[in-house]
Amino acid sequence: MKTIIKFAYFFKILQFVVGIDYDGWLNIKIEHKLNCEEDYCTRGNIALKSIRTGTSVIEQKPFTKQHIEELKEIADYDGFYTIRTLVTSAENKETEFLSSVKARAFLESGLSDVINAWVLPNGAVTVVSFQVANISRTLQYETNERYAVNSNFYLRYVDQAPVPDTTSYIQKLEREREAREKGDLKDNRSFLAKYWMYIVPIAIFVMISGATNPEPAAQASR
Repeated sequence: MKTIIKFAYFFKILQFVVGIDYDGWLNIKIEHKLNCEEDYCTRGNIALKSIRTGTSVIEQKPFTKQHIEELKEIADYDGFYTIRTLVTSAENKETEFLSSVKARAFLESGLSDVINAWVLPNGAVTVVSFQVANISRTLQYETNERYAVNSNFYLRYVDQAPVPDTTSYIQKLEREREAREKGDLKDNRSFLAKYWMYIVPIAIFVMISGATNPEPAAQASR
């Protein structure tokens, strides 16, 4: 079963066109541990031809009766259902991410989930999160004892914090130091700005002295 997921809002597309420096393909392989003879087995795949547009194609295997039974066993002891995502791109090697949800919540949602990939401006994926869709419905039973997995996938733009220009600041300090040594650096501050640390203590001292030693009141004339 193939489902093409597109961003529904124009500002999301515009955000990627403006904010992403890199564009290229991205592939996310989805794995889980249900009904597996190995550590993890394939659940599906998400493919993107362009990170900037965010258009994705999702291919997922339907759950069998064995998958559902194992999921119910995990839900009975309030356990977690875990997926592993393996992310690859033209510029980055395979990166692994793990994410879990309550098995009971996944069943109650009718095997509906949301997968988010957080992408830096250079196209690198930093996090892949997996969460249960905020709905409640029964399992969608298909022919041959198959249950459809309903997934929505979204790319999320991560805005990097500004990096301080330490090189320029150090160069500025070095130029000021050299100017002081040569005597070329003039101090254009006002008199108060230069010597306030001397003036303020004197002013405080005068105020305190005046408060503790008031002038004697003039005697009334006789």
